[in-house]
Amino acid sequence: MAGGKVNAMTDAEKADVSWAAALAASRMPRREVLRLGDGCQTSVFVHAPAGSPRRMPVLYVHGIQSHPGWFVGSAAAMAGAGHQVFQVTRRGSGDGAQARGDAKSAGQLLEDVQEACQFALTGAGGDRLHLVGVSWGGKLLAAYAAHPRRTVQVASLTLVAPGIVPAVDVPLEAKLAIVLSLLVAPHRRFDIPLSDVELFTDNEAMREYLRRDPLRLRRATARFLYASRRLDAMRRACPSGSLSMPTTLMLARRDRIINNRATLQEVQRLAGGKASVIEFDAAHTLDFEPHVEPFHQALCSALMRGESS
Repeated sequence: MAGGKVNAMTDAEKADVSWAAALAASRMPRREVLRLGDGCQTSVFVHAPAGSPRRMPVLYVHGIQSHPGWFVGSAAAMAGAGHQVFQVTRRGSGDGAQARGDAKSAGQLLEDVQEACQFALTGAGGDRLHLVGVSWGGKLLAAYAAHPRRTVQVASLTLVAPGIVPAVDVPLEAKLAIVLSLLVAPHRRFDIPLSDVELFTDNEAMREYLRRDPLRLRRATARFLYASRRLDAMRRACPSGSLSMPTTLMLARRDRIINNRATLQEVQRLAGGKASVIEFDAAHTLDFEPHVEPFHQALCSALMRGESS
């Protein structure tokens, strides 16, 4: 069973979670611990909702190399609009010291999302929640939200530059080595092919942040990378219209990580042609843009569409 406890954040942890956006002390999240079904513990950074009325909670899922600290600005914006926001740290990433870059299967990753959803619903005291996934986290949430055996009630799904159809891939030689490693050394680690910080942002200050970020995940195990491929296969097997909840797709026109056109086609297929699409003149990581207000406003508006559905 999943469980949680509140830990007081050290000054170092506060720095880790707030590097990507300057937050006032009053807006800093609290750190809670989620114990996953296999005993693995991971951090959840919880942003308290502001104002009244209180709206449905949000589970916010980060990308393959990133961690919650990259996205505290947008998380705080959603909290400012009245949502309790739960930034879950994917197992093996961020500040998690256990099994860095590892997951045993796609099924385990989906179960982790299920447990994180229950954690958020228990913490917020509700029966429905919003899902927001950025980059690889968008791929994970799309597979979860479209899954026929999902039990959590999802009020809305927002996919921010989701890694559904990537423009950057593992080289063929590495793919062959990964396949071999699955048979003989599934814990062997391989480079995640996103080492160039220029892929993420045109903002030089944030590029320097990425170069120095000690929590950025640069390598992953063979079985994690295979699990990521299995998520793709599971999503592709879902019929048209599998995403029945209000779905918003946000794309960055200057994205060098995501194939925007193919991603748009796949999301519209899953949403039965009903997904709302918003484009920004930006690079991949919208939270790193010099002017983030339009992105934050669009994010909060997407949640509002789910509130009224």
